[in-house]
Amino acid sequence: MKISENAAARACRDLMNEFDKTKLTQTELCRFHGVDGYDVYNPSVPFLLNGKRYLAGRVEKRADEHSHIRFFEEKDGEFYAAESSILELQDPFVSMIGGKVILGGVSVEFFPDRCIWTTEFYEVKNLNDIRLVARGPLLMKDIRLVELRDGRLGVFTRPQGDAMREKYGCVAKIGFTIVDGLQDLNADVIAAAPLLDGQFLPDEWGGCNQVTCLNNGLLGIVGHIAYRTYEGTEQRLHYYGMTFCFDPNTRKASPVKLLTSRDCFPAAPSKRPDLTDVTFASGIERMPNGKAVIYSGLGDAFVGRAVIDDPFRDFEK
Repeated sequence: MKISENAAARACRDLMNEFDKTKLTQTELCRFHGVDGYDVYNPSVPFLLNGKRYLAGRVEKRADEHSHIRFFEEKDGEFYAAESSILELQDPFVSMIGGKVILGGVSVEFFPDRCIWTTEFYEVKNLNDIRLVARGPLLMKDIRLVELRDGRLGVFTRPQGDAMREKYGCVAKIGFTIVDGLQDLNADVIAAAPLLDGQFLPDEWGGCNQVTCLNNGLLGIVGHIAYRTYEGTEQRLHYYGMTFCFDPNTRKASPVKLLTSRDCFPAAPSKRPDLTDVTFASGIERMPNGKAVIYSGLGDAFVGRAVIDDPFRDFEK
């Protein structure tokens, strides 16, 4: 399918009104073993490493924001903590680049009145041989990598903050650039990525969580879209799993569509009251029958899994 023109951004509430929750089946909470007393959430999708199937998860205590990443081996649909290096990172994600497993996560420095974060990328040779290969710019999350059909590296970015409000009048935008390979990935290149239009309204935000190169060269994105509301002075965050497709040659993007919302999954406590409507879609595993399995963080405390229609199938026709 050719993407002929960029779609206009639409409000989360309008997207929710069109979202058919009955399309999600086999919804469940994933079970994690070997980390008693800790929550696991905002995981990577499962990946293969040296013949075994793993998932990387954000692990932390319910009342704490200090996280680490653990690797879990999948056995019979459940996840068991593996003996591995422990990385002091948040929100892990995984890409296959040049046959290598590249793990990303967010490093956070905590100060009494603020915190500073940086996205970092590591090559995982095995669970005890994990080497830093690149860092993104300060205060940028949701940087994602994808190997293009010609072997180059596509890089999605997500600048946010005061500079975006001053220059563009918005919370955040997605950017995209191409580099020759991992050796060319650095903070300056990431910060300079040209920005896209059409994903978010000015008072909403989101980002890419997983990028898949389709068989026709289009890029399929699974990500999140979000906004906040207030009850008095108390905020409530609303995060939904979303998808769109992107043509790296023309830089045109299809309309954003929703994939998940928190109420699609079984009820479970959230980390805080303002996070009860948070669904942080990690990505999908595509299946040959036109379906896909989606993984998602839930309320900053759990991981959900469900079967959905493959959002990229029509774009490959």
